[in-house]
Amino acid sequence: MKKTLLALVLTASLPAVSSAASFSQQQSELLYASLGERVLGYRVDPSAGELQLISETKVPANLQFGVKNAKGSMLYVVSSNAGNGTLGAKGDTHVLQAFSINKASGELTAVGDVIALPERPINLGLDRQDRFAVVAYNQSSTLSVHPIKADGSVSPAVPQGQVPQAGIFTHQVTFTPNDRFVIALARGNDAVKQVPDQPGSVNTFALDEQGLLHKVSVAAVDPGIGPRHLAYHPSQPWAYVAMERGSKLYMYKLKADGSLQQAPSFKKDTLEHQSNLETPRQRGGVIQLSPNGRFLYVSNRADAATEHEGKRVNNGGENNIAVFAIDQRTGEPHRIQVIDGQGIEARTMKVDPSGKLLIVANQMTQWVKDHGELRKRRSNLAVFRIENSGKLQFVRKYEMDDESKSLLWMDI
Repeated sequence: MKKTLLALVLTASLPAVSSAASFSQQQSELLYASLGERVLGYRVDPSAGELQLISETKVPANLQFGVKNAKGSMLYVVSSNAGNGTLGAKGDTHVLQAFSINKASGELTAVGDVIALPERPINLGLDRQDRFAVVAYNQSSTLSVHPIKADGSVSPAVPQGQVPQAGIFTHQVTFTPNDRFVIALARGNDAVKQVPDQPGSVNTFALDEQGLLHKVSVAAVDPGIGPRHLAYHPSQPWAYVAMERGSKLYMYKLKADGSLQQAPSFKKDTLEHQSNLETPRQRGGVIQLSPNGRFLYVSNRADAATEHEGKRVNNGGENNIAVFAIDQRTGEPHRIQVIDGQGIEARTMKVDPSGKLLIVANQMTQWVKDHGELRKRRSNLAVFRIENSGKLQFVRKYEMDDESKSLLWMDI
C-alpha cells in the first residue's frame, strides 16, 4: 500500500526516475518536501538532475516549514491547520516536532515529544550548535525559543520576561552566521480601505544562554516594501533580503559583531517587467545563493486568479526565477537572467550542496492561458541545471498527485 501511494506522487508523463542502485553509486543528497501533512523524502542525483522518491512521513497538520540541523542528522518541522495570511482561519492544531534522519533510507523517525504551539507557526530557525529552535508566528508577530536536548528533541518554549515582538506579519526567523543574533523579518501589510500601509521591518535580537531574547534594533524599510526571506553569503559578511511587497532585492553588510547594518548597501528590482508591479498579488519570494557565493537566485510569484469558463485562471504576472551575479569585491548583485519557474507560486527552493542544481517547489495548481488555450499547471518540484555562468537551464519537473494540498516547503 505504501509503495502504491508513493508511486502516485510522480505523474506518468514524467521521465522515469533512476533506480535505487544508480543513486547509491554516487554522491547524493536527501530532499524533503511537504504536500499538506505528508512529508515526502527524495534522493537527489546532481549529475543526472533526477529525484527518486524514497520515503513518506505524516505530521499532525499541514507542514508549514522545516529545517535540518547543521549536521544533516535531524529535521525540525512546524505544522498547523490554520489558514494562510492575515485573515486565515485560526485553526486548533499547531505543533513543533523533531525527527532523526536515516541518511541511507531517507526515513524520518520522531524524536521526543510533540510540542504544542499557541498559534500558526510560519517559520523556524536553528542555531548551528544545536542549542535552540526559534519559531516565528505571523498573526501575533512574535517569536518563541525552544531548547534542543542532547538527543535532538525539542523542549517547550522558554518563558520570556517580555514577549518578543518581531514586527508586523513576521515571516522569517534566522540566526546570523556567528549565532550571536536572531534576525526576524516582518513583511508588513498593504493599505486596505481605511487601514494605511503597515510597514515592514528587520528586527534583531540577542539570544542569551538561557534562551531569553533581547531586542537589539529595528530597521525600517521603504514604504510599501515588505521583507520576506533572508540568506547569508557563504564566505563574505553580506546578507541578501527578498522583499515580498515591492518585489525587490536588498543587500545588507554585516557589522563587526555579526549583526546587520541598519541600511542596505544595494537595492535591485527582481521583476523582468516593472509593469507587473501592478498585477494583483505580484510578490517577491525566496533567495538561494550558490555554494561558491558567486550567484544568487530569487523567485517572483503571482497567484491571483479569476473565474473563466468555470475555472480559476491565473491573472498573469511573473512566476519566474531571477538570476543575479554577485560582485565579489562589493557584494553588489547584477541580474543576468530571468527564467520561467515552471509553475505557480515558487514558495521555496534550494541549491543542492554540489552547486549543480536549483530545485524549485511550485506551491499550487492553477489554470493558465497559453496562446489562447487553457491548460493546468500543477504543483511540482522543478529541477534546473546551474551552468558555469550561473544561469539556469530547465531539466524536468515532478508533479504532485493531490491538487487540494499545497507544496508549502522543501529543503535539501
